Amino acid sequence: MSEVSRLAIPARLEEVRQACDFVVEAAEQAGLDERAVYHCQMAVDEALTNIIEHGFAYHDDGSEIEITCQTRQDRFIVTIADASPAFNPLLHEAPNPSEPLDSREPGGWGIYFIRKLMDDVTYERANNRNLLTLVKRIAAARRSAAPGRAEDTYFPARALDAAAAVISPTGRLDSSTSLYLEHVLEVQLASGRTWLYVDMAAVEYIASSGLKVLVAAWRRAREKGGDVVLSGLQPRIVEIFEMVGFDLLFQVFPDLDTALAARPATR
Repeated sequence: MSEVSRLAIPARLEEVRQACDFVVEAAEQAGLDERAVYHCQMAVDEALTNIIEHGFAYHDDGSEIEITCQTRQDRFIVTIADASPAFNPLLHEAPNPSEPLDSREPGGWGIYFIRKLMDDVTYERANNRNLLTLVKRIAAARRSAAPGRAEDTYFPARALDAAAAVISPTGRLDSSTSLYLEHVLEVQLASGRTWLYVDMAAVEYIASSGLKVLVAAWRRAREKGGDVVLSGLQPRIVEIFEMVGFDLLFQVFPDLDTALAARPATR
C-alpha cells in the first residue's frame, strides 16, 4: 500500500531547508539507507533551488511549491509541483565532467546531480503546473542509522599568519548557508590571506551552491598566488566531488593537521 505525505512551501530559498528535512524524514521512514537518503535530500535541494531561481526568478508573489513523497513497493517517489512558466529542466544541456577543470563554469550542475543521484527522473506539464518526479529504489538492506543534522549558523575563521587562514564550516552548505561561507572566504581574501584551509570535517551536506562558492574562492586565491585547500571530507561529500571531478581541482587532505603540515615553507 502506498504511503503518501505532502508539504507546500512558499517559493523562497529560505524554505528549501524545511522541504529537504521533510523529504529526509519520509525517505528514512520508507527504509532508504543513509546514502540513498542523502541522494534524495540533495536532489530535492537542487530541484527546488532551480525552480525558485529560474522558474520564479526569486519573485515572491505568494506562489507555493508542493512536494509529495510516497512509497510504492520498492520505490521512493518524490513529486515536485509548481505553477511557474513551463520549463523542462531535463532538456537543459548538462555540463561536461570531462571538460578541463580550469575552464569550467562553477554553475549549471544542479540538474546533472539530480540525474546522477536518482534512479529515474521525469517531467511533465499538467494543469498549468510543472511536475518533476524523482525516483529512488529502496535497497533490500534497511538503513542502519539516520544522518546527523548539525546546526550550521556560523562558520568561524582563524588567521594562521598574514597569508593564511583556517575556515571551519559546519552542517549544511546549501543555497542559503553557502552565503555564510562565501562571506567568510571573501573577507579572508580581501585581507590578503590567499592560502585558505577549509576544514570540512563537520560538513555533512553540500549542494551545487556550496561547490560554486568553493570554486569561486579557489579561482580568486589562485589568481593571487594562493590556493584553497580542503580537508576532512566525509565519504558522501567525496562522492559528490568525484562525480564532477572536483577532487582533481582541489588539494584534498584527510584531516586539517595533515593539510597544515603540507603548507609551503615560503610564499
